[in-house]
Amino acid sequence: MSIPLKYETPENVQIEYRPAGLGTRFIAWFVDQIILNFAIFLLFIMLIIIGAVFEGAFRDAIRSMDKLVKEDGKTTNPETVVAYFVGIGIVIWGLGSFFYFGLSELLWRGQTVGKRMCQIRVVKGDGFALDAVGIFIRNIFRVIDHLPILWMIPVLSQRGQRFGDMVGGTIVVTDQSEVLAEVREELSSRPTSEARYRFDNAKLSKLSHQDVDVVERILDRWNTLPTDQKYDLLHRIVGPLCKKMQIDEPLDTERVEFLEDLLAAEYRRQDRHLH
Repeated sequence: MSIPLKYETPENVQIEYRPAGLGTRFIAWFVDQIILNFAIFLLFIMLIIIGAVFEGAFRDAIRSMDKLVKEDGKTTNPETVVAYFVGIGIVIWGLGSFFYFGLSELLWRGQTVGKRMCQIRVVKGDGFALDAVGIFIRNIFRVIDHLPILWMIPVLSQRGQRFGDMVGGTIVVTDQSEVLAEVREELSSRPTSEARYRFDNAKLSKLSHQDVDVVERILDRWNTLPTDQKYDLLHRIVGPLCKKMQIDEPLDTERVEFLEDLLAAEYRRQDRHLH
């Protein structure tokens, strides 16, 4: 069983993650590969159609390329032509993989379609918010991680990290939202009309997954927390969140309602992304 990872946020709230299992990660990767390869296949078909439509325009370009691929006055052999096309295919697949995984993890806070289905996500190895640099590095090394010699690295790593994760300082963890099903169910069904505080997508996108996780955990344990700890947590968490979203802080008596409306808005935003 994987060892939980514990971090303390700048607001001094402890959160805990559990590294995702290799089997779950493989399933997520397999789903993503189906989506990626299907998209590349559609792109290939589209290029064929474009080539057929503009056949005349491409003919001269092909003839020019034919002159360039001649060696010692002889036309390049078929094996070399095949190698060129294989090389182009690898480049297209590599770029497609980089943009699919990179953009998905950047826009969906460390998740792709496959990761979301398997309820796992990428986070920073030090517990801080995932950034574009970490995503860029881990996905640049994705092609290298396909080398058979590197397949053993996640198996031997205590955190299940592949080589790209180690270089990028990232880790794939289980998404803990299922533990907070009661809070999620209650706030997800709350109508927008009942909210005192409204949050648009631009404001919500400024929050990290860790910010949302902290709010979830506070509200989930709210009824069991001592009174003095409740208001201490509200004081430490609400201010930084408002600063991130660049909005005014609510009144002290409305801070719980503020967090509930914030979480409900985030759940609705996540639901829109899933559909």
